[in-house]
Amino acid sequence: MKRKLTLLLIVIAAAWLLCLPLLALGETARVVTPGGKLNMRKDANEKSNILIDVPNRALVEVEEAGDTWSRIVYKKRTGYVKTSFLKLPSALPGRTVYPDEGTVLLRRSPDADAPLAGAVGCREQVQIVAVDAEWAQVIWREQTVYAEVLAFSYQLEETDSKAPWISEAGVIASACTMRAAAAQDAAEVAELAAGQTVEVTVIEGDWCLVIAEAGCGYVPVQNVQLQGVEDTGEKAGDVLPADAAQAAAAALKKAYKPFAKERLYYQITSVPDQNGVAGPLYLCGFYNEQDQYVYVAAVHAGSKAVLFTAAYTGFAAPAKEESLLPSGEVEISLSAQEAKVGDVIDITVQAWTNRQVQYTLKKDGKQIAATKPGAHFAAAFRPREAGEYTLIAAVTDARGDTVEAEAQFTVTGEKGLTALTDMYSQKDGWWSDVKYRHSNMEHSGCAIFALSHALWRMGITDPSTQPETLAKTYAQCLTPNEGTNNERLIRSAAQDFGFKTQKQLIKDQKQIAKLLNDGALFSFRVARGHIAMISGISEDGGMVQVVDSAPSATMERKINVDMYYRMRSGSFRAAQTLDEMPGARWYLDTEDYGALTYWMPITYAAKLGVRLIQPQAQSQSQE
Repeated sequence: MKRKLTLLLIVIAAAWLLCLPLLALGETARVVTPGGKLNMRKDANEKSNILIDVPNRALVEVEEAGDTWSRIVYKKRTGYVKTSFLKLPSALPGRTVYPDEGTVLLRRSPDADAPLAGAVGCREQVQIVAVDAEWAQVIWREQTVYAEVLAFSYQLEETDSKAPWISEAGVIASACTMRAAAAQDAAEVAELAAGQTVEVTVIEGDWCLVIAEAGCGYVPVQNVQLQGVEDTGEKAGDVLPADAAQAAAAALKKAYKPFAKERLYYQITSVPDQNGVAGPLYLCGFYNEQDQYVYVAAVHAGSKAVLFTAAYTGFAAPAKEESLLPSGEVEISLSAQEAKVGDVIDITVQAWTNRQVQYTLKKDGKQIAATKPGAHFAAAFRPREAGEYTLIAAVTDARGDTVEAEAQFTVTGEKGLTALTDMYSQKDGWWSDVKYRHSNMEHSGCAIFALSHALWRMGITDPSTQPETLAKTYAQCLTPNEGTNNERLIRSAAQDFGFKTQKQLIKDQKQIAKLLNDGALFSFRVARGHIAMISGISEDGGMVQVVDSAPSATMERKINVDMYYRMRSGSFRAAQTLDEMPGARWYLDTEDYGALTYWMPITYAAKLGVRLIQPQAQSQSQE
């Protein structure tokens, strides 16, 4: 197979060379030495006088090339240098190399005005077929195309990871015209429809170069959504080593901090080398709190060198290809067409854009809920009454075009006591009419939910641990305008359910870690006016696991702390929005989030202090 390919390349090269002048006098070459300057001598021998020092990496004109010495011209001086220190373009044909740096534009013919065929970055190889004084004929993605020969002047056979580069998958957010150059009056190449996938390779101000099935050309940045960086650790576990990823993250934070003007978070994916092996180079995508993709950087986990490659501020927020449909189409998917009162119905909306969606919910023809326009293309609903329901989703794109879709479902049964479970969602719409003294469970029930979560985990699962029952039993623990007295609640429950607690909060980090490792639980004020439960500790002892009935309260009120989720790679990532959290549900009738399990630093729990909930069997074994 290799022999046939070689013969084919020879035939192609021979045919092309008939149309182009052969390299001869005036060949431009790159000087590459082990590090120092190159001596230009008067004659072709080492004892001849030195005329001038030629800097390493300089470009020179070669008048005559020999096996040992070559005559060159540099800064109007003519002399001789060792041929071994010159990268002669005539040595390129038949070799596979990487571009020198940045991104190289590829054209359909050897002409600066020829149509673009694509762009090759510094981490993608091309095969050189033939060269002349200005152009190289190359094989790129099984296409024969042309690039300026000086783009390969270093003749790199291993990638230079220090060069700036970009090559990211994207989606056309709104229909636009692809043009031959980065200008509105440039020639038209093709019309691109919304939802079409493209590869983004060059950013030039308000324009970006994209490669699509219809060809290659420039489109306005505002018309493209980058799909963003995906964490391979989420999919492949060991493919993304946790220690290397953490080293990259540490280097990135240190380098980015001096000039970061807004709070950012990021995702990391390993970049395969020329052999397809993952890492240790990592591509990190930065996002801001508005979920805009603002910057991308490459980080070497070994040397901790950081390379910033491109500002993405002009792009629309990241999009995933699988969530987009052809232009103007909207679909609603329900987890069930028939449900019982109290079941959770998950809703997914797919459309040609992910800019914003607005939900309207009707029961037996009467509107019962309507949301504000937002980016929640995944939602949930927990019905409290039987009936025939109609859900309408109105999707709007960047230009203001709106398309609606609707779905029907049936709910049967009557509302009774809530089924026993390991986690209750305070803001799922179920608890607004469940009384808790002068208030209701949706507004004031966080401490009751935290207690119920703890009792379940201790194996106490009789009806007395249901949130409605606990709210009645301990109604006197709720003080008007002050909230639940959590100390009184836990001490009263300890007597009733037989677990051990104490009056004082525990603030010793080592004691908290030991108790958690021994099976204890804690109730604590996770944020101002909000109670949650701690149910476990990470293997290294640095993080505690929190079970939170109303995580939006924590997200809104927390101070100087982050909420983390754990990746399959084993590392923890700070979440800037609750949508990032695994298992997050956004309920359309309350426009709020359901219960979540997440992680926080143990230092934060120790600083606030935690209230002990220790199973009796454990406490007796320690006495």
